[in-house]
Amino acid sequence: MHAHSHCANHPSHEARYRCATCGTWVCERCAREHADRIFCSVRCQRRGELRRLGSRAAAVLGHRVPAAWSIALTTAACVLLAAGVGRLVAELMEVSTPADGAAVGVAVTPAPPEGHVVAQDRGWRLEVIGAPGTSVLVEVGDRPVTVVQLDNEGRGRVDFAAAPDAGSQVRVSSLSGPPVVVGALPTATPTAAPAPPVISSPRATAAPRPTLTAPTPAVTPRTSPAPSPGMTVPPDEGGEGPAPPVLHLVHDGGSRLALTFDGATSANGTAELLELLRELDLEVTMFVTGEFIDRHPAIVRQAALAGHEFGNHTYSHPRLTTYATNRRHDLLPGVTRESLHRELRQTEEAFRAATGRSLAPLWRAPYGEENRQLRAWAMELGYLHCRWSSLQGVSLDSLDWVEDEHSSLYVESDRLIERLLAFPKLEGGIVLMHLSTNRRVPPWSDLPRFADEVRGRGVQIGTVSALLEASAEWRPWYQRARARHDELSVRSAAR
Repeated sequence: MHAHSHCANHPSHEARYRCATCGTWVCERCAREHADRIFCSVRCQRRGELRRLGSRAAAVLGHRVPAAWSIALTTAACVLLAAGVGRLVAELMEVSTPADGAAVGVAVTPAPPEGHVVAQDRGWRLEVIGAPGTSVLVEVGDRPVTVVQLDNEGRGRVDFAAAPDAGSQVRVSSLSGPPVVVGALPTATPTAAPAPPVISSPRATAAPRPTLTAPTPAVTPRTSPAPSPGMTVPPDEGGEGPAPPVLHLVHDGGSRLALTFDGATSANGTAELLELLRELDLEVTMFVTGEFIDRHPAIVRQAALAGHEFGNHTYSHPRLTTYATNRRHDLLPGVTRESLHRELRQTEEAFRAATGRSLAPLWRAPYGEENRQLRAWAMELGYLHCRWSSLQGVSLDSLDWVEDEHSSLYVESDRLIERLLAFPKLEGGIVLMHLSTNRRVPPWSDLPRFADEVRGRGVQIGTVSALLEASAEWRPWYQRARARHDELSVRSAAR
């Protein structure tokens, strides 16, 4: 059987089965077989069973029955219906009755976040108060600095080391609301050396898919100050290190933009994409799975020899959080430090076997599902997590992975580039595209126009590593990951 679409749950996987109830295309991993039929979920399976029972009931009711039986069945149905209605009324009365005289709650719009700036001996501290679980964007002057996730008490904190921003206005805003000015950085500049901001409250971004951040993970690791340049991770692999902040927009990377491509299993059209990148004289970052490397080693070698950078996308592209079920980025049951390390190590080994080289000290979680705990675990192996950029309710996710023309997220290939060019801040941005496509018109068809337009604005297109090396804020994190990654590579080679 030939594939007709891509899986609704795993867009990068080919779908070979169609749900007997709703018609959704699913891959082998998602297909549920029951009574010689395929379903996409337990819900559709139950609906299918109800339909079958309903058809059988209709067939039974089509037969003529004695009058006595009809009267008995009708009476029983009326009794059950009356009992059900009575129970429903009782439940509604119970729900609508305030407990202990308390007033009935009314849904209200969350108030905008508040905050204030506090001077410290070694820098400044921004304390934020708002609705619990809210993602708050922090801006200094006219540039976004970071995103902080408020904890269960509605509190969050960001520590800033010395920086040339004294006197700049500090603004905070929820991702869906207007910014609120909370004060200005003190004019007395502390004497401490510059360092990246340290997010002290729990948080989990992203993604996807169009959201900027993710909810708080189930387990929150301890935090420590951000590393200074040249600082390396302690050699003890079992030690729990600090979690890096969310990398999605590099505000101080200069006039640079990172172009990234994800690869899961398929390589449809990848050869044509590599040829186009060669013609455009572009070197990009590719986040590939170990399965992609094992299936297409020749393509990986060709891309590596062409100068493209490769990051880790795990081995089997698994889901890592509960986002698909509850829109929260809590750790999925079964996802542990050991399981994530295994996924990352297997991909590293596959890439080394295919190319003789090491991956870049970067990784991207499948489906953008990550949180603070996962970032800390990956950093133990020398991998800094890299998302795609989001700002002001829009993102640099090209949505080229949406191939169903009936989907509300579908964007025509000739409009993808226009969507990217309309992003509020291309400088320091990270673009997400994919190495494979089943579209009739490849999503990268207008990439030459994109490159010409971006270069015409004075912005250089390159790799994620080049963007991070140009950033005073992110260079320490990148160098820390690279030092740890190189250390483990030397250990592995010595075995």
